[in-house]
Amino acid sequence: MKKMIFLLLAVWSVTATQAQHKVTLAECNGDTVLFLKRAFDERKADFIGQPFSKVVEAWKAQLPVGRLLFGDTGMWPTKDEDKYLVISASWYYNTEDEITSKRLNRKSYYGLSIGFAPPFRHKIREFWDLQDAERSDLGPQLYEKLKDYIVTDISFFEMK
Repeated sequence: MKKMIFLLLAVWSVTATQAQHKVTLAECNGDTVLFLKRAFDERKADFIGQPFSKVVEAWKAQLPVGRLLFGDTGMWPTKDEDKYLVISASWYYNTEDEITSKRLNRKSYYGLSIGFAPPFRHKIREFWDLQDAERSDLGPQLYEKLKDYIVTDISFFEMK
């Protein structure tokens, strides 16, 4: 019986340690694309249902913030207060200039698509204005507004 309990504790300990292990860029031999796949896409369960701040921490621990774009509800909702509310983000490690260069040279670039759960509290224009004012795609004021958004989905994608 003691051996059985010891074996169960050992299995649980190994499983718990693996679940807490965070993927690093170094483990991916500096391959940013592989890092995005392994750290976010393959481990999306670690982020779904969590605040966006958890994604930010995991990202910024390994990569600089390149480009952060937002998806919104658009102009189609019937109520004005429901129009243009931020519902998702697309996050790239490349800057806008690097993305433009890759497009011109017909090279792929990669990012994460992150969906948010309602309630959607901010209009997209507010986020654009903050990015301009802070001269950063994810400055401190924008981070404060985004950090508590709950992640509903996260996925890796390639743009050509």
